[in-house]
Amino acid sequence: MGFIKKFFWISLTLSVLLPMGFVFFALEEKPAVINAQTPGSDDALRTRQFIKKILGDLLNRSDQALLIIATEEDLRGLFAFGHRSISRLKGRVDISPERFELVSTITIPRNPIGNYLNFTLALPPSKSGFVIRRATIGRVSFPDSVVRFLLGLILKLAIGGDDGDRLLEAIDSVALSEGRIAVQLKTIPNLKQLVQRTRKRIGGVRDEVALMGNPALIRPYYTKIMTLSESVSNNDAVSLSYYIGPLFDLAQARGGDPALENRAAILSLGIYFGSWHVERMIGQVRTARMKAHRKKTNKVGLANREDLRLHFIISSALQIASDQGITNVIGEFKELLDAGKGGSGFSFADLAADRAGVRFAQAATNDASALRFQTHLTHNAKEDQFFPDITGLPEGLSQQAFERYFGDLESERYRSLVASVDTCIHQLPIYSALLISSENEDGSTSQSCDVGYVVPEELFQGQSE
Repeated sequence: MGFIKKFFWISLTLSVLLPMGFVFFALEEKPAVINAQTPGSDDALRTRQFIKKILGDLLNRSDQALLIIATEEDLRGLFAFGHRSISRLKGRVDISPERFELVSTITIPRNPIGNYLNFTLALPPSKSGFVIRRATIGRVSFPDSVVRFLLGLILKLAIGGDDGDRLLEAIDSVALSEGRIAVQLKTIPNLKQLVQRTRKRIGGVRDEVALMGNPALIRPYYTKIMTLSESVSNNDAVSLSYYIGPLFDLAQARGGDPALENRAAILSLGIYFGSWHVERMIGQVRTARMKAHRKKTNKVGLANREDLRLHFIISSALQIASDQGITNVIGEFKELLDAGKGGSGFSFADLAADRAGVRFAQAATNDASALRFQTHLTHNAKEDQFFPDITGLPEGLSQQAFERYFGDLESERYRSLVASVDTCIHQLPIYSALLISSENEDGSTSQSCDVGYVVPEELFQGQSE
């Protein structure tokens, strides 16, 4: 009995002291990475091409050996957008003929131990497999064998079976040169099947946890949209508000948890008027009958523009799947791509629609405001209640024009313009009860985005140069 008691206290002590000791040595007082790169149009184009090429090679050429090449610029671009998504995350990559080194820093809330979690991974060149020269979290170092074990465990959980170890063993060699890493992969049999199996496992977890929403809760709202669409002529241009009012009226009538009902309403809009990818994030919402339904009109828009409706509703759905930073950076990433060669140009109107969609989802699914949100839209679902006036917002800006007037995404001019757009959105009647008293006689509001003091007048004319 004495042995059992002693074993219990030793186990309890270790279970408390070991985690505390790890935290003590992992957290540090100084960041390993201080400055973060600000992404521009070139970075957006490079990042998209880099990701597209790697995914394409892995999925379409899995029956042969592959050579994956990445430059410092490719990886720094990924870090730049990572920092735009999660401001607490910073990173850098240094590649020389002798080593590949990745260093990242996560800023954590202030505490007496340390405010920074620093991570380092260093690889030397290798003609056979890959070698981990150094892996650290703070002042804690991990040997090669421990890192391999953890990587294998993560892959096993994601894929199942022994396929995780097989993927690690597929790394044939690592070659380094100045500013470039080349990883040679062996043939990975049945890679597509592995990807499909991984998707199913992730889908199973998604359906079990239902983080995005319960498909059964979303179906009544999707059915409501189908019914509303039956009353619209094929040639009619319709505002998204035509659907939003009745949906939130239904949300209030159902009497369930307001935040959950509003979430379901937004996700139904995301599937119907956004993209089928939204349904993939949720699980199977549509029945066979719903999939067979044919839309009566494709002319559903905001500010008489279908592209703004798409920006708004996809951003709302993404907001439910992520935090605000990630959703906003997706919008910025898309606009930087458009500003690059061959794109339609950087559009602040599109960006305003993205940010309006984020704000819409935030207020609708917040426990403190969800019920008021339902009530307001049930009685007044006009566009100007939840969507800003985009008149005068510059559009069609080429990369040269954007960089000439704004510099980059961290410049004072750019941030001031985005702040003014956010101010317009936050002052809309759905978010500010104070503005309801300033309604015009017809029930609408007089509201516009005052951005004239931020950018030169010629940008309002949509000039690309």
